[in-house]
Amino acid sequence: MGTTKRLALSSTDTTRSDDTTIWNHFAPATHGMLLLDVTFENNCIINAEPILGSMHRGAEKLFESRDYRQILGLANRHEWLSAFSGEVGVASLIERELGLDVPTSAKWLRTLLLEVFRITSHLAFLAGYPWHAPEISAQIRQSRESLVLHIRSYTGSRMHPMLTQIGGLTHAPTTSWLLELAELTKLVATQLQSMNELMVMELANTTNVGVLSADAVNRFAISGPVARASGVAIDCRTSTPHFMYSQLSTFKSVTQTTGDIPARMQQLCDEIAISSKMVTEITTESGKHITTDVNVLIPKVLRVPEGEFSFRLETPLGMASWLLISKGDKYPYRLALRPASLHTVLALGTVLCGHTESDIPKIVASMPFITGDADR
Repeated sequence: MGTTKRLALSSTDTTRSDDTTIWNHFAPATHGMLLLDVTFENNCIINAEPILGSMHRGAEKLFESRDYRQILGLANRHEWLSAFSGEVGVASLIERELGLDVPTSAKWLRTLLLEVFRITSHLAFLAGYPWHAPEISAQIRQSRESLVLHIRSYTGSRMHPMLTQIGGLTHAPTTSWLLELAELTKLVATQLQSMNELMVMELANTTNVGVLSADAVNRFAISGPVARASGVAIDCRTSTPHFMYSQLSTFKSVTQTTGDIPARMQQLCDEIAISSKMVTEITTESGKHITTDVNVLIPKVLRVPEGEFSFRLETPLGMASWLLISKGDKYPYRLALRPASLHTVLALGTVLCGHTESDIPKIVASMPFITGDADR
């Protein structure tokens, strides 16, 4: 009969018990904790079950007591590494149902920020992988920090930008900020590429480890880089008209084939390279509209027409979607979030089975998710 351990994957200090293994350095559980019930037989994992609920904050109920302006402050507090995705996703849904035409300048800037946060999010997960060579994590963290500091100079915040308002953005960046951003993203992409050979060498011993098949991707409804690393070309940026992806010559969606640890890490690197090129192109376009308004005037009280409405957005971790039920009031009757992270977390049991306990940190670190996004 197998033995069971409860593994606490946490970035915070946690009390150690006799039957619990704790990894305090674990990056994918940033700002919270994920528990896994893992059953071993002869040191081989035969079952792994994620335990959700320890971080539940009732965000969807809180939405019901906020007006449509106020809910943006809650909507960006789930996918912490790309909080902008939450606020702009909900705002886009509300704008569509109110019939608001967002200025072209705001559309370009929103697209730009989504890609910048995609880069910083992917860099965070690359840095959190348990590399043996310390210079890999150090360089990636340094590269990410340069971008984060630049974003903060525009938004005033490292984590929750609160740039989005219904009808556009709160304010536009300066021309010099855009030019510096383009140079920074080029530099980050170059630095990451320079480490590619060393990263490939380190990942060579993880080939065929933590394989997630295309069938499992579809079964768990996984999206984002994890799905694309398994050869499933799902990317809703191509079908979201509220942004400017259709006008970008540098935009493309790439995939891997093997669905193992090296494939998922390479997918993150490839997407950073593509997003960096998009940022360069978008900064040029945004510069053409820098003197125009980035928002429209809206009524003091907003009331979405009665009905059921949905919207989806490609975040760095995959497809997030929202379901809004309105009774015609100034508060949403119901606003539900389908987070990308939840489906990735639910697939952990599948990718861990057949491996040993020593494989767990590498496998989980290659499956990007945010605990608060899964357990909102």
